[in-house]
Amino acid sequence: MINFQSSGKRTLKNLAAGKLKIDVLDCTLANGSVTPTIPGINWIPIKPATNAAFCAALVQKIIADKTYNADAISFTTQKAAVEGGYGAYTNATYLVIVDENHPNYRKLMRAADAGIDAPEEKDKDGKAVEQYVVIDAATGQPALHSACSKGTLEFEGEVNGVAVRTGFSLLTETVNEYTMDEYAEITGVSVEDLERIAREYTSHGTRVGICHKGGSAASVNGIDTVMGAAVLHAIVGANQMIGGNAPNSPAPTTTGNGKRYKLGAIEGKPDVSTKNACYISRTVKAWKKTDEYKNRVAAGEKDPKPLMPWFANGAASDSQALLSIVNKYPYQAKILTSFMCNTIQATPGAMRDEVVERLCDPEVLPLHIVCDVFVGEHAQYADYIVPDVTPYESFGLPTTGTTFTGYGTTVRWQVKEPESMKLADGRHASWETFLADVAEACGLPGWGEGAIKDVDGKAWPLRDAADFYLKAVANLAYAEEPVADIDAQEAHLQGLDELPDSFKAAVSDEEWPKVQSVLSRGGRYWPMSYVHDADGRRSRGYQDENQAYFYSEKRATNRNCYSGKQLPGTLRYNPETFTDLSPMEDHFSREEYPFGASEHKPRFRSISMLSNSPVMRDLCSHNYIELNREDAAELGIKDGDLVRATTPLGDVSEGVAMVRAGQVKGAFALAFGYEHQNYGAQDIEVDGKATKGDPAIAAGVRIHQMLDPTVTGVTGDDVISIIAENDAASPGRCGGMFKIEKA
Repeated sequence: MINFQSSGKRTLKNLAAGKLKIDVLDCTLANGSVTPTIPGINWIPIKPATNAAFCAALVQKIIADKTYNADAISFTTQKAAVEGGYGAYTNATYLVIVDENHPNYRKLMRAADAGIDAPEEKDKDGKAVEQYVVIDAATGQPALHSACSKGTLEFEGEVNGVAVRTGFSLLTETVNEYTMDEYAEITGVSVEDLERIAREYTSHGTRVGICHKGGSAASVNGIDTVMGAAVLHAIVGANQMIGGNAPNSPAPTTTGNGKRYKLGAIEGKPDVSTKNACYISRTVKAWKKTDEYKNRVAAGEKDPKPLMPWFANGAASDSQALLSIVNKYPYQAKILTSFMCNTIQATPGAMRDEVVERLCDPEVLPLHIVCDVFVGEHAQYADYIVPDVTPYESFGLPTTGTTFTGYGTTVRWQVKEPESMKLADGRHASWETFLADVAEACGLPGWGEGAIKDVDGKAWPLRDAADFYLKAVANLAYAEEPVADIDAQEAHLQGLDELPDSFKAAVSDEEWPKVQSVLSRGGRYWPMSYVHDADGRRSRGYQDENQAYFYSEKRATNRNCYSGKQLPGTLRYNPETFTDLSPMEDHFSREEYPFGASEHKPRFRSISMLSNSPVMRDLCSHNYIELNREDAAELGIKDGDLVRATTPLGDVSEGVAMVRAGQVKGAFALAFGYEHQNYGAQDIEVDGKATKGDPAIAAGVRIHQMLDPTVTGVTGDDVISIIAENDAASPGRCGGMFKIEKA
């Protein structure tokens, strides 16, 4: 859905020309672009769950050598940064209250804390603008951040009798909690490489970047990695700069309130938010702000603990939602609808009998409806399966990119008639059709006749996918400057005059030739120059607010719901912990369980698909437990041996060993997407028709992570809780503790 070819071509061209250098930090040399045939790109092995230590080591070296961009990180507002030639600012100079007896301890200092009168300001949405305090670099005196252009980076003292320090000062302290030698031991990256990369990184001005994606943070300390990358981008002033950290895939509004249709507006939408409700995943809200906590305190309990952890800084989480459902906490889910997902297999530690039994128990989950093309591990336990359509039979306008920085949107649309069941009115069964019919039957707003309004106020129906997505394409066609109408001959040559009547009926007659034009090109993209400013230095939209946090008040003030511990608001490497923030190594011996785990994308299948392809299985029938050569020699393991990786709680991942170069010492790796329990691996009967399964689809191994012993069997005898990131709530997929032995 996202075209990597343009990014790949530019990358290879610049590498070959010596204009680009890349260091790839990865546990495994897998399917990337690091090969002997490409100069300028270097693989450096790193241990799982230690990316934050790598980032902290670089920041330590950069601060010690004073190679950071002091100008860029001293700006206190976006306006000041833009006037100074940059595209973003930071809160590195903002003062933090460090007086433990102050009611706002660990918070950023506000005007009232400093005794400064601040004029009341409101943003464009009418919300009050916070006024923070800095030490004005020009006067050396306390000032509102909005009243000066630059603040002092290094300050520790008192303001209005309150002990304060700058965010930069606190960052310097936390990244220096380990020596460079200790960082090298933690990560497996040599001191020489750590220092070389730090020097190289700061030698190119703003034209550097850290490409970190979901896998780099897929551990119980993953947010530390995200913070590390944010600091590294900001510390050289690379945010919103061309050649630096330019925004990924900026795009016009399509599925929201666009130029032609208000697809984001729903008349009669229920007033439901985290202000009056809570996610079943226990995210977004702090434990002490929940009704349960307040009610238990009112009933006389002192310091009540929740049955399962709450993640105040996390967004909605499918893995935590699954565990909440099977534990019936914080409330029972009466109906679960699942669309195109395989949460139970994708959540490390969840694919176990106890979870499956509860998911299938109507006393736990009365009704489970799945809409999917396949009967996968998650779908097989549903009460009803609604047939869906494949990517080639569906619509989509993906705007969330990876490393593509151009402006535009790809369009996916039906290239063939869906093969799902055809309904009496001519529509095909799909997720969108199912939602529309159920919503209309229940009288829900935003569906059915008159659900969508165009910019002229005309009401349009919403009963299937075309009703929505063709209007989104119209928004794209009219974005910025409208596209030209497609030529009738071109439309005929491409068969666009033979599209279903429902396509044309979804938009106006005026819009249809422009919609056809966008469909014919598979989307709409602007020239790369469109995302550059006049000087070619800053990315489009650089005037818009873009602040990097050197200090996260939200993280610093959050208390763990079990232990009450707090993490620092600045970048620091935090060893892997359980939910109560107790280190894993306090519970189990690292000598006995010395290995961490990591996963990588496979060559011959995707996350859930292609296991049903005989050709792909012929190329690689199963994956391997990939081991470093030295580790394998010490364990007496040879290539092809059957081995098992076992957690301290007895969870076993068993597979065939691959002894190889290109694997970090002290960890093992797996290619994801193997050891299926369904997706064609089992016999299935639908409406009396049996389909035989193919056991070959089930071949291979996946990581079986342990449950969290500080929650499971502790807060409640029957609670099942996975190891997870304490801020983001994401599952601890990589890292952990394992011992490896022959099976």
